[in-house]
Amino acid sequence: GADITRLPPNRRPVNTVFQSYALFPHLTVTENVAFGLRMQGTSKTEVKRRVEYAAELVQLGPYLERYSAQLSGGQRQRVAIARALVGRPSILLADEPTGNLDSKTSAEIMTVFDRLRNDGNTIIVVTHEADIAAHAERQIHLLDGRIESDTRRAAVGITA
Repeated sequence: GADITRLPPNRRPVNTVFQSYALFPHLTVTENVAFGLRMQGTSKTEVKRRVEYAAELVQLGPYLERYSAQLSGGQRQRVAIARALVGRPSILLADEPTGNLDSKTSAEIMTVFDRLRNDGNTIIVVTHEADIAAHAERQIHLLDGRIESDTRRAAVGITA
């Protein structure tokens, strides 16, 4: 991959899904998801198209005009995921991205992440859930801030 360390942070193709969602409470779902694109000066037509696509990926269509206070924890988590995906990042950092989702929705979100990875994107997921970790091509297990193990899919026999 390309070295992005010399790029200013706002030009790096990296997005983050925060465990705490980090949503703007005064913005609707649409506005939260579109925020980064609008800050980049993306055209209104393109913003609308990409927001609708990201919302479809994470099943937020019926909630686009709601505010975060009107959403469940799982819906808020999906807004945070959509906001991270809408920018089409090459690298996605996700801290417990499925922690507030039911098992069916978690599996669907991980399928989206798998597709992104298969398209050449790097997805870094922090999780304590074995079924989520099973999607990884590489697993690094930490204990007290130290690497305990570092295994690749072929070595651990994962077939996600």
